[in-house]
Amino acid sequence: MTPAAPPATRCDIDLDAIAANCRAIAERATVPLIAVVKADGYGHGAEAVAVTAVTEGAAMVAVATIAEALALRGAGVTAPILILLGVADRAEADAAVAAGLTVAVWDRSGALRVSEAASAARTTIAVHIKVDTGLTRLGAAVADAPTFIGAVAALRGVRIDGVYTHLATADEPDLGTARAQVALFGEFLDALSDRPRWVHVTASAGLAALGPVAGCTAVRVGLALYGVAAAPHLARSLALTPAMSWHTTVLRVAGAPRGTGVAYGHEFRFAQDGRVATIAVGYGDGLPRGAWPRGRVLVGGGLAPVVGRVSMDLTVVDVSDLPDVSTGDEVVLIGSLGGIRQTATDLASTCGTISHQLFAGIGARVPRRYLRAARVVATKTLVAGYRLC
Repeated sequence: MTPAAPPATRCDIDLDAIAANCRAIAERATVPLIAVVKADGYGHGAEAVAVTAVTEGAAMVAVATIAEALALRGAGVTAPILILLGVADRAEADAAVAAGLTVAVWDRSGALRVSEAASAARTTIAVHIKVDTGLTRLGAAVADAPTFIGAVAALRGVRIDGVYTHLATADEPDLGTARAQVALFGEFLDALSDRPRWVHVTASAGLAALGPVAGCTAVRVGLALYGVAAAPHLARSLALTPAMSWHTTVLRVAGAPRGTGVAYGHEFRFAQDGRVATIAVGYGDGLPRGAWPRGRVLVGGGLAPVVGRVSMDLTVVDVSDLPDVSTGDEVVLIGSLGGIRQTATDLASTCGTISHQLFAGIGARVPRRYLRAARVVATKTLVAGYRLC
């Protein structure tokens, strides 16, 4: 049977790269990995990333919401799953108990929800207590956290399996604030009469910047799993391999005489005779509208600048200096083509955003192909979902 042609627009995910990144993280951390696969694995596909990370020794995976966790259970992921945003109501708590999930807790109402659900099911649920040491988003106030943990431990049906915090400035060159948060968390740990099994502080930036943290028994890593450094100055701290390449296709090539306006609003007009290519990707697929006016794509042996507003399904690029471009040619947004490379960080920077947002914004209608040893082993599509080949 002749293999099917790849979709016109797609993301290819190198699972060998994900596996290598897990090993690089483990070498740096010296403690087990909690693999963060929220937002559909940062747009890479949570199912394939979770399975790969667990195969490489990850102790658990972490997601943001109950729905994300249940989707992983539905895909056959049996490893422990931590829900970082906790549960919003009793129905979510019941679902978490039924699926054997681990839930983040930081206040009395959240703790009571999971206690009541677990007690009603005559079982126990594992929780991780989140402590706010200075990010000022979620978490029990650090001064009150030891007392809060004692109160949670006294609830029926609840087992405290972990405590953690999150660093606010670990990706900055000045680590003063990050070190102060680590020290504050250390004081909190010292106040505990009994430490739980899992203690985690560092994410991708913190691991790269600080390395192992005393008293921690795990690291909670997202971005680095996917092969991207949390900041340029941290790029050498972890040997990471980018896992995603993003491809599309030229749908049309046309001449553009001097004065021709391009795309909605005609914000760009050719100052001299030129040539444009329309490519099969737009903000509906995840290419930010901010790609105009600084974004570029790889095509025809060179870099073609985006011209005019990005629309929902299409983008126009200037190929005036690339005479070999024709309809049907491959276009690369992230990855390599013809010896030229554009990273996710490169593209995100030209779009005025960060790689995290770029990845998470790549929509479900963009098919994902998963490769091991350059062979497609699974796919994820809008129609069929995640499937092994």
